[in-house]
This record gives sequence, C-alpha cells and structure tokens, in this order.
Amino acid sequence: MSRGVGSPLAFLFTGWGWLLLTSLVGLATFLGMVRGSPLPPGLRLLHVHGTLVGGLLQMMTGLALAAIELAGPETKRRKHPGLFIGLNLAALGLASGTWLRDSNLILAGGLLLAALFIPLAREMVRALRTCPGWASLSALFFAITLVGLFGSLVLGELLAGAWFPTWHGLLRLGHLHAGLLVFLTLATVGAIHLALPPLLNRTLRNAGLEQAIFLLLPAGAAGMLTGFLLSSVHIQLVAGGCLLITLALCSWNLLRIWNQAGQPGSSGTDHLMTALFLLFIMTCIGMAIGINVLWTPPAMPYGTLHLVAYTHTAFLGFLLQAIVGGLSYALPSLLAAQRVTNQKKRAVYREGLERIMNRWRALQVTTLSFGTLGLVLVASMTWNLPLSSPWVSAGAWISLGLLLSHLTLFTMKITQVTGTHPTGERVPMS
Repeated sequence: MSRGVGSPLAFLFTGWGWLLLTSLVGLATFLGMVRGSPLPPGLRLLHVHGTLVGGLLQMMTGLALAAIELAGPETKRRKHPGLFIGLNLAALGLASGTWLRDSNLILAGGLLLAALFIPLAREMVRALRTCPGWASLSALFFAITLVGLFGSLVLGELLAGAWFPTWHGLLRLGHLHAGLLVFLTLATVGAIHLALPPLLNRTLRNAGLEQAIFLLLPAGAAGMLTGFLLSSVHIQLVAGGCLLITLALCSWNLLRIWNQAGQPGSSGTDHLMTALFLLFIMTCIGMAIGINVLWTPPAMPYGTLHLVAYTHTAFLGFLLQAIVGGLSYALPSLLAAQRVTNQKKRAVYREGLERIMNRWRALQVTTLSFGTLGLVLVASMTWNLPLSSPWVSAGAWISLGLLLSHLTLFTMKITQVTGTHPTGERVPMS
C-alpha cells in the first residue's frame, strides 16, 4: 500500500484537517450572525471555499483513490503527489484570495483547480467503475455531474475576473448551483446508491428502478438550475418535486437492500442512510420555502440567517454525513492493507479497527444530525423572537456544541484508529 504524499490517506487526513479548521470559522461566523455582530464577509468566503475544495473535494478524491487501491492488485498501487499538492495549493489560493478579496489569487487558484479537472475526473470515474452496478447509464450520470464541476470552475473564473459585471448575479447563481447541486449533491447521492449495495454484499435487483433514479436525478437538478437562473419559483417547485420523488425512490431502494442484508449496524451505514434521509427532509423544506415565496407578502419572513441555516443543513450537513460514512468504511481497510501483509492477520486487524470506528456510533450520528437541524431551528426562532433573545442564543450554542462534539468525537476515532498498530507485524516500508 502506497503511503506518504499523494497516497489516499494523505488526501483523507489533509482533507479532514481542512474541514476541521474551516468548520470552526463557519461556526464562529454563524454565531456572530445570531449575536448581531457579524464577522468580516471575507471569513465567510474563506470558510466556503476552504470547506468545499480543501475539505470535501479533497476527501472525495481520497475516497476515490482508496476504492481504486483496495480493488486492484498491490503491485499497481501508486501515489499522486502532483494532484495532492496542486489541490491543496488551489484550495489555499481560493480560500486566501476570497478572504483578502484578491482577484489574482482567486484566478490563480481557480486556474490550477481547472488544470486538475482531468486527473480528478479520471480517478473518480475509475473508482466508480470498480462498483458491480456500473453501467452505461451510470457513466452518463456521472459525466453530467463532472460537467457540473467543470461549469462551476469556468463560471467561478468569470466571476473572479469581473469580465461581465452586468451578468454577475446569473454567473454567481450558476457557479453556486452547478458546483453544489449538479456536482457535489448528485455525485454523492449517485455514489452512495452505487457503492452501498456491494458494501452490504448485496446487489440491486430492480434494474428499472435504478435506471429511473439515474435519469430523474439529473433531470431534477437541471430543472432546479434552470429555475434559479430564470428566477422562476414555479420551475423550481416542479423540479424540486421531481428530486423529492427520486430521493424517496433511492432511499426506499437502499433501505430494502439494507433490510435484505439483515439490517447490519455500522457507523458507515448509519451515516450514509442518514445523509439521504436528511437530504430528503431538506428538499421538503426547500419546497416549502418556494411556496412561501409565492405568497404576497410571504407568509413567513425569510432573511439571510434563514438562508445560511437552510443551505448549511441541506448541503454541508448531508455531505458531511456522507463523507464521515465513507471514511468509516475506508480507513480500516486502508490501514490494514498498509500495515499487514498476511491476509488472515489483515482481516483480524481490520475487524479490530472497524470495532473502534463503530463505537458510540449512535451518539456520533445523533450529534451531527441534531446539530445541523438545530441551525434551522435557531433560524426559525427568529420569526417570533429577536436575535438578542436568550432562547435564540441558547439554541445557537446548543447546535454549535453538538456539531463540535461530533467533530471532536470523530477526530478522536481517526486518531485512535491511526495509532492502533497490529501486534507482532512489521509495517512494510514504502
């Protein structure tokens, strides 16, 4: 197993470090909004780009490389130092550039990330092809998600360069939703639907349902993107309804497989299934927000705090659940393959690491789920209470405390798993 700079573990550990640091910035920013003393806007942009590029995109890349290494022969495992260094430099340029409002840094970071698009896309597709359920329709689906990533990069460069100031609003909407919705959300849902059955040692029996899911998801996302660009709430509601139905079908399909597998309990399964459920709930809330906008005047006021709470719960809460679920599966297998050469001893060592990852999993899932949903609760409290209310402040502190508890607990697990070495086994040198 390759290790060091450019190994899957390097991507995963560095991405988690980015996620921890930028999450602290995000939590401080949300607390500042609730207390009526917002932090400088540059910190919010640093949080967004550091989390999405340095954290989530890097960890998705690490999980893809892990899937390739674990599925292939040990003699063909290799490192990707150029991709690793380039991705972190791009994240650093985008985060620091948006914080300092330096367009040159933003452009440089965006161009570097665009230059990494082909190797990123190649490794992600190679990883997905290792899943037994891979088919031509799957290839089309993930090609659409990669188009979303590339489109988001191009639109981001146009925004940073300020070449079309009159189109700034549309470019910003396109940049945000192409990256968050078309790429991150669709790719994560598709990867869960494709990867979870083999992880449960089961196969998808209903091929027609699987095909419908891979067709309806991009159709709904395209409709949502069109609705946002045209400022048409009606189109957004129709597309949201399509996504809602598709997510329900996807969740039901995976729940049925999980039930057939004997309802196995693990940290990875809990987080992946919770991620889909949370996305389904937030899609329902999103449709309710759209209906509220159609009222004149809106039945319930909707401001910046509500938007921040909703987007973070809908996207980051869902994505963080999925990433933690993926890490819960990948880390024990990667560490076992790296540290133990004997197959029988490797299986025993991996099972020991998996037991560590599965400890306190109910608490782990609960703190993350209720912490993210608590952001919505805090925002909804401001409909009847002022920001200075002690109830709003207490709700914010409780929600942030739950999120910090989850991050601390899972970081402790990562540290313990990494520090647990096999007894009587010499670790091979790279």
